[in-house]
Amino acid sequence: MELPKHAVALKDAQRWIQNWQTRTDITGTEIKAHMIPPKDVSDIFTNDPNVMNLRGYNAINDDKEFKFLMVGVDILGDDMVDYEKGYYIYDMTTPCPSVCSRVQWLDL
Repeated sequence: MELPKHAVALKDAQRWIQNWQTRTDITGTEIKAHMIPPKDVSDIFTNDPNVMNLRGYNAINDDKEFKFLMVGVDILGDDMVDYEKGYYIYDMTTPCPSVCSRVQWLDL
């Protein structure tokens, strides 16, 4: 099955999230933020009236890149992940560092 743009295979997403959750060598300061293109979010989530909110999951892919995976959330607050129904896990973000703000407003 071919996935839509920015969708991540379920097994990959599960592994990447587990990579993040099981690491003990991360302090949380390695990644500061994620840039999220609003058009991508809009294209994916605003066309479905069942999506009430979005939820993000920290993840690390197999190349050790930090990711922020996104899923739709229904009216009950549950993640909408069902690949047979077209509810996917998406990777559409770019981490900072690599695309950080030039304006330093956050003192960490």
